[in-house]
Parts: sequence; C-alpha cells; structure tokens
Amino acid sequence: MEIYAFVPLAVLTALCVVFSLFVKREKLVVFWLLWSGLIHIILEGSYGFFANEVTKASTVSFTEKMLELVPLENAWNPHWYAQLYSQYAKYDSRYAIQDPMVVFFCFMELVQGVACFLLVACVITQARVRHALQIFLCSIQGLGTVFYFITPYIYGLWSEQISSDPFELWVYVVGLNGLWLLIPIILTIQSFIAINKQFSIVESTTKDAKFISRKPKTA
Repeated sequence: MEIYAFVPLAVLTALCVVFSLFVKREKLVVFWLLWSGLIHIILEGSYGFFANEVTKASTVSFTEKMLELVPLENAWNPHWYAQLYSQYAKYDSRYAIQDPMVVFFCFMELVQGVACFLLVACVITQARVRHALQIFLCSIQGLGTVFYFITPYIYGLWSEQISSDPFELWVYVVGLNGLWLLIPIILTIQSFIAINKQFSIVESTTKDAKFISRKPKTA
C-alpha cells in the first residue's frame, strides 16, 4: 500500500490539534509544544542519526516532494524521515554535506523534544517547575536558531549554502526556522511575567503577615 508523503506529517499534526483541544488551559501553547516536540524527535532527530544517507539535494519542488507516493511502512521508518531532509538540502546545502554543526544541533533536538513533552505535562498540571523548564527550553531553541542563521554568514558561506531564490529563502529558510526564534521569545516573556507575578504575590503576603504579627493585641 502506498500513501502520499505528506500524510504521516499531516496525521501527526492532526493528533496534536486533537489533543490540545481536550486540555483545559493554554491550548495553543500545548499544541505548539506537542508539534514542536514531534518535529524535534521524528524529523530532526532522525536526520541526526542518519545524516550520512542524505548525500544530495532534492531536484523537485516542495509540493512535488510531498505528493510523492511512498510505501505505507515509511510512516514509522526513521531512515525515510531523514531522507526528507534531501528536500530541505535544496534550500540549505549544509543538510547534504553532513555539516557538523547542523548534525550536532539535530542531536540536541532530541533533548528539546523530550523537554517539549515534559513541559506539556507541566502546563496541564500547572507544576511549579513549569516556567523554569519553559525558560530552559526556549533558551536552547532560540540559541540553536541563532547559530543556524549566523554560522554561514560568519564564515562567508551564505551565498554558497543558502538558496538565493526569494521565495525559498524567506519561506523555507527564514520563515520556518524563524518560528523557533519568535515563539520561544514570546514564551520566555510569558514565563518572566508569570514568575514576577508570583514573586509579587509572595512579597505582598509576607508584608501582610508581618503587619498582622506587629499589630498590638487588645485586652
């Protein structure tokens, strides 16, 4: 049996949507964390392990790649998910040459993926460590994205490694990767606001307790 290449990714995305709809709070945050975690582990993690199998960039467009018919068993084959990066190598040649920095950060994505799922549990249960974990996760996501963008520029290889086509550059390179910079910034701000609010509550409670303890007792 054969399926279109986009089907496994669409099914995973749909599962993230369905799960997030059933949680009581912060549905968008839960969806982002689930979807991001799956991307980190299934796509980027697979590439980290099997980068040596991606030896050349795809010659077809993204739409053509997603509409290719592939065997159903590819849906749970990490080698196939790694091969999907031959499409991304069309826009960023580092994925076709097993660039050490890219491979290293793909292994780091496994850590981020696990952290995403742990954070989902913390959001649902309102765990005390939620915002500490959220700041940690957002920090490494943002740092990885910044390094992804600046390394070809620093070494003067931007024009050689990154697609010069305006659509491919701004949609597939800047747009898609930019999500892992923009959203972590937003979530970090959310965490700082929440932590500051908690400190304010504790400080106010402490002041009230001190005031009551100093209040003279009446006979």
